[in-house]
Amino acid sequence: MLLAAFAILMPRPGAAQAIAYETLYSFQGSPDGADPSGAVVIGKDGALYGTTYAGGTSGLGTVFVLTPVKGEPWTETVLHNFSGPDGSSPTAGMVFGSKGVLYGTTSNGPTGAGTIFELTPPSTAVGTWTETVLYTFSPAGNGVSNEIPLGGVLIGPGGTLYTTASGGNLSYSGTAVAVTPPTTPGGSWTGSVIFVFNIQQQGAGGTQPEAGLVLEGGSLFGTTSRGGGNAGFFCGLGCGEAYELTPPTTSGGTWLLTTIHDFEGSPGDGGISHAALTLGPGGVLYGTTTSGGSGTACEGGCGTVVQLTTPVTAGGAWTETVLYNFTGGANGDGAYPGASVAVGKNGALYGTTPNGGRFFKGTVFELTPPATSGGAWTEKVLHSFSGENGDGATPVTALALSSTGVLYGTASGGGAAGQGTIFAVKP
Repeated sequence: MLLAAFAILMPRPGAAQAIAYETLYSFQGSPDGADPSGAVVIGKDGALYGTTYAGGTSGLGTVFVLTPVKGEPWTETVLHNFSGPDGSSPTAGMVFGSKGVLYGTTSNGPTGAGTIFELTPPSTAVGTWTETVLYTFSPAGNGVSNEIPLGGVLIGPGGTLYTTASGGNLSYSGTAVAVTPPTTPGGSWTGSVIFVFNIQQQGAGGTQPEAGLVLEGGSLFGTTSRGGGNAGFFCGLGCGEAYELTPPTTSGGTWLLTTIHDFEGSPGDGGISHAALTLGPGGVLYGTTTSGGSGTACEGGCGTVVQLTTPVTAGGAWTETVLYNFTGGANGDGAYPGASVAVGKNGALYGTTPNGGRFFKGTVFELTPPATSGGAWTEKVLHSFSGENGDGATPVTALALSSTGVLYGTASGGGAAGQGTIFAVKP
């Protein structure tokens, strides 16, 4: 039977080779985790490291590794079970630091606010990983509401960790923070708020930053899901914006925020971005918006993929271009993208949508640049999730692109036990 199945997957002579999709692992809930809501990161050994929002021994989420085994199914191992005092409910992926250390965030923690954590690998092959909370965000009601970090961390110069957090307080609706490593081994990390997003500053910062940050030219770039200068259809508090945070020129100075684009909503260029920007060649930034755009099958628009191009002259305006409008319609192209895109070797963009597709349970898509300047980008669905027969459903995370062109991702639902999956798409 295996040989027959393999023969079906092999291309016929002269035929176009098909995309190969595979479910690598189905979560069971307990004790291995459930609802993987963050992207995976690829380790040096080809293993996939990630988080689950729920499940595990306490039901508060896990950190896991999925290891390839030649000729056998991939093997999942839980590296850490969150219990509450050490954080809980991670919604983002992690990043590797030096010596194999993993850094990430949890959306909740011991004070009712989220955390930034460090996960250190064991010193021996049979040892256990060690989790340490490096920073705890401020709970609501203390004047600066930044309790919910939904994006991952960025490792900056000197090992400083940067991320954002949204808040439930309409006066102070989120922050950007920096957490600096200790100056001596064994010392404490030092956290500081470097910028406060304020709803009163519409047009000068936006509100509710729900995505991580990207570093380019010494500045931090990101998006807000609300606020900004445009209160388009279906985003009454503003449709969000893309921004640049410039570091101070002197020690102890103030970070400067510059709006590089205000999203317009529907039927404009999109709005309510939940995704971090992705850095492309030449400093170009790519992003997604969850709503807005010209798609009419979704109330308020089905979302977009956009490109932000650096100014031609210093101090000039950034140029925003909509590369694709999702329709959510009968063509099955997807809807409501909420995650970042990955940039391939030939300039193609790869991403996921949690809705749309043939079964309306999400897609993996490819967006190919035009052959000639000024032409239209071409969208292709590489996989439509069904949530049936072990397939995943509702992918809400970015894809990890390997050096061989394989795309790895997670689906928050579906799978053999309905608790989510890890999958691979092989071109």
